[in-house]
Amino acid sequence: MPPISRLLVVAHVACRYRLLSLLPPHPARPFLVLLQYLMPSSWLGTGNLSEGERLKLALERLGPIFIKFGQLMATRRDMLPPEWTEALAHLQDRVAPFDGAQARRLVEASLPRPLDEIFAHFDDTPLASASVAQVHPATLLDGGQVVVKVLRPGVEQRVERDLKVMGFGARLLEALWADSRYFHPRKVVHDYQTVIRAELDLEREASNSEAMRRHFLFSPLLYIPAVHLALSSRRVMVSDRIHGIPVNDIAAIRAAGIDPRVLAERGVEIFFAQVFRHNFFHADMHPGNIFVNPEHPQSPQYMAVDCAIAGRLSKQDLNVLGRMVLAVMREDYPGLVDQVIRAGWARGPVDRHRFEQAVTEIIAPVRGANLESMEFAPLVLRLFDLARDYHIEAPVQYILLMKTLVHIEGLGRSIYPQLDIWTVGRPLLEAWMMEEYGPAATANKLRNRLPEWAAQLPDMPELLRDGLESLRHQPQQQREMAHYFETGLRRHRHKMLGGLGGLGLAALAAVDALHGIGQWAWPMAAGALVLLAWACRR
Repeated sequence: MPPISRLLVVAHVACRYRLLSLLPPHPARPFLVLLQYLMPSSWLGTGNLSEGERLKLALERLGPIFIKFGQLMATRRDMLPPEWTEALAHLQDRVAPFDGAQARRLVEASLPRPLDEIFAHFDDTPLASASVAQVHPATLLDGGQVVVKVLRPGVEQRVERDLKVMGFGARLLEALWADSRYFHPRKVVHDYQTVIRAELDLEREASNSEAMRRHFLFSPLLYIPAVHLALSSRRVMVSDRIHGIPVNDIAAIRAAGIDPRVLAERGVEIFFAQVFRHNFFHADMHPGNIFVNPEHPQSPQYMAVDCAIAGRLSKQDLNVLGRMVLAVMREDYPGLVDQVIRAGWARGPVDRHRFEQAVTEIIAPVRGANLESMEFAPLVLRLFDLARDYHIEAPVQYILLMKTLVHIEGLGRSIYPQLDIWTVGRPLLEAWMMEEYGPAATANKLRNRLPEWAAQLPDMPELLRDGLESLRHQPQQQREMAHYFETGLRRHRHKMLGGLGGLGLAALAAVDALHGIGQWAWPMAAGALVLLAWACRR
């Protein structure tokens, strides 16, 4: 059960911005809206604010955990109207830093030895502060420069409190609105729980950082700072400090002599390498987490931090994604629609012809546009809008991937406006498809499976005979199953009629007894008891 005090705060804010008016049609909606207007907080009105702006302001009032939820929902254009997602995309996670001396005590409590036996210097002034943690610069005894990330005190309790409130709201929404099955509020909240709890576990972030670092250890594309695992724990993480140019500081990048085109195209290469080659991608690549190494301007290298949110696709999902993106790049719209339908993401029947027409109308004009206006991420967002109309919902890992793609292309075009993600990405994707599904890959898979097939070969005749026997008996089994279900349905129908008859007799017995006649009350009550007992038996 969520805390009542927090529920009241959420209800107050929801009424202040009249969010109950945004609920979908339902018999209870007029009653809820009336209750909303009875709350004094709603009397202030919302002025000329749009629905999305009201939702954004409400989440900001509710605090950082709700803001992060709004930031995730900003990518769910397969569920929410575009006007809402555009407003939510402007949510900012601004939180004042907590006391540096308190941070020092928290760090020392998690270390295996006293602070002064590990650090020559620990700066109480944080480098950065966010809703979950803040980062302090420090120097090791050997002179190495590091940063120490420490969770905010009490953040786990606040997160769990707000997650309980969100879960309660999701269950209520699913109970009241049948159409909510198309966007699964409880599943959305569960997905967010997975994301936010990953940010609370700095050991997991350290593991993600080290895995990503290994993937790009000798790569000129991306540098991930090393984590000092012996000094890190669930609440504290110590990693090497980097000195790079913020990726959104275009003037500094140009002043360093870095070619903007090469830098932007390398960002696209990193995205495709993370997703298709390593199947492990940084899912929080906003400008605050990405820097540029100024040491080698002729071969620019990105530097990334904060790997708490990382994504990984199943083999099947990766295959579907690769084929979908390649279909878009090759303008194979029927093939794209086939992949979407076969993926099983639709929550209802899909009119294939109309869906294909709608997809073509969205993609064809974009593919025919000039280079400066041909953007990949907005195209993906429009396809998610279309998916919502057809009750098609992609898995959460695809949502994290889309969020990464939006950041990558946005950053790339801010560095080099003529970035053509299509031209850069297509050969990389085709090379991956050839590696995974080309003749050499197919021959290798056959060679690996050959011993297993050879071991099963002696059993094949018997398995084939059993399969044919099963097919021969299948019609009889289907008839028996149909008879079983028909008998069960008839039994339940009789029990329902018996139960209704018992209730009717009980009501007549009660009326007879109340009116003082009495001569039939007991026989009818006995008959009602018998009928109800029969109806309730298993």
